[in-house]
Amino acid sequence: MDPVANNSQVPNQPQMVPMGDAWAPGVYAAPVTSGPRRLRWAIAGAVVLCVVMVTAGAMYVLSGASGPKSLTASVAPKNTVAFMEVRTDLPGDQHAKLADFMSHFPGFKDRSQFDTALDEVLNRLTRTISPDLSYTSAFKPWMEGEVSIAVTNMGGSLAPAGGATSTGGIPMPMASFMNVEMGSVPDVVAIVALKDHAAAQTWVTSELKSKNVTTTSSSYAGTTVYSFGTGANSGSYAFTDQQLLMGTAGGVKAALDSKANGSLADSANYKAAMDALTGDSLARFYIDMKAIVAAELKSYNSTISSIGGSSMAMPTMALSAEDVPAWVVGAVRAEGSEMVVNVAMPRVSGSSATTGDGNHVSRLARSLPASTVLVTEFHAIGKTATNALSAADKQMPGDASIKQVEDALRLIGGLDWVGDGSAVVTKQGSTYSGGLVIETTDATTASNKLSLLQTGLALGGSSMGVTSRTEDHNGTSITIIHVASNAVSTVGGLDLAVAAKGNLIVAGIDSGFVKDVLDTTEPTSLGAQPDYKALMDAVGSSNSTSFYVNIPALEDQIGQAAMGVSSSRWTTDYKPYFDHLGGAGYAVMDGNTVILRFIVTAK
Repeated sequence: MDPVANNSQVPNQPQMVPMGDAWAPGVYAAPVTSGPRRLRWAIAGAVVLCVVMVTAGAMYVLSGASGPKSLTASVAPKNTVAFMEVRTDLPGDQHAKLADFMSHFPGFKDRSQFDTALDEVLNRLTRTISPDLSYTSAFKPWMEGEVSIAVTNMGGSLAPAGGATSTGGIPMPMASFMNVEMGSVPDVVAIVALKDHAAAQTWVTSELKSKNVTTTSSSYAGTTVYSFGTGANSGSYAFTDQQLLMGTAGGVKAALDSKANGSLADSANYKAAMDALTGDSLARFYIDMKAIVAAELKSYNSTISSIGGSSMAMPTMALSAEDVPAWVVGAVRAEGSEMVVNVAMPRVSGSSATTGDGNHVSRLARSLPASTVLVTEFHAIGKTATNALSAADKQMPGDASIKQVEDALRLIGGLDWVGDGSAVVTKQGSTYSGGLVIETTDATTASNKLSLLQTGLALGGSSMGVTSRTEDHNGTSITIIHVASNAVSTVGGLDLAVAAKGNLIVAGIDSGFVKDVLDTTEPTSLGAQPDYKALMDAVGSSNSTSFYVNIPALEDQIGQAAMGVSSSRWTTDYKPYFDHLGGAGYAVMDGNTVILRFIVTAK
């Protein structure tokens, strides 16, 4: 796997199983109206779809320095704040790798039919934008193989409708968020690299004519710009020698200005971001976080200023664009039996994270039961939380709520004694359980903190409807905390269980989880399970944060909830694909460059 840098019969034809209204989570058919609006979204929507279609084609079965040089970044405006590109030509090893990945799923098992099957997926995806659009006939003949979208600004700020400073006695700025209007929409341009300039022009002209859309033409930066529609339904497009540009009037003009004013490819931030990636990819994205935050802070301050006289106290925050990463970059890459998303960003000076000293192989996985089906693990929790409080205190000096938190923490001896921690879900048969496992400095500390809890419950628990008792489990005392029904609005109340195991504090939603952890030995633990080990090795076993989910054990629950469909439809349309998923997870590696790697495996 390419990591983030630094750290006798007629062959079977592909058969596509019906997927219903949604091809993937959040990808639904769009309503189509007539006239300019329909054309705008038929063309622009289809072009935009190209930006996600390779990933969506893979996600369909789931519902450099950097890689090849971008063919479109040299046209994107230099002040682009968000940029996403997709390689529809599947560059380098990505054609073979994606074919390997997709071969695990129905409709793609015959590798010789991969291209045909993928084209059919993309045809169906484009038809969700407009029924008369087909990827293979409408786009494939003239596209070079890269499509991108560039966002050059975040649009106008939110301001009180009509410029009001108060509404019916409701203090501002509350009223402004109840009754606002958008000053302007963001400027966006879609950039399509062309392999057949004439064919692209013919297709666009044909689409315009078939929809009876009238355009007006004008000259800008030596290029003819075509415009259509009005207001929110307006758009523009233009052809350069090697690209089709389409989007808002401002976005298209900004792209045409890139030849004289410089492009995204010339940006130092963009270059640094691309250098953080390596290898070929299906899609990449870049976000200029500082520019976005700076614009939003300016917008916020302008709005607050325009609604002066507020009777509502607003928090004072010493927040600036320097408090966020300069950029965030990511790439989607197929890796045979894995789909990989790599994300990287420079570490912010003064961040509340642990500057890399939280990176290590899990110490808790060897204490979690093998029945664990979902776990999130955080390292150096105490140090990170302490740093975060210190940073918040600097940003909001004198804030009463921060002082209250700090006072409360002093009662338990601060947080220096807290090490790593995991939130866990287990499944045995059809029974679910779960809880928390927290690492402390040593066994004595774990025992002392548990005693402190028991003392607190004895002194004041009953007044809050909380009682406790203890029970023995193979020589270990488990504290059972009962919260009365009137305190938690639960019939019969709620029982929680807490115990110490060496330097660990274990808390569960029932005593069963706690007992499972107490009984776990390293050979019978989650850490010894091949699927978990393989996934952690792939995402990065030495990390500061990790997540793992056993999809086969939870696919009915995860899939049906995510799809929002009936049980019968889930079984017919979706389950055949989920049945071929393995584990999924991610890891965050802290350092001068912060790296997040997310992986979904196929089987």
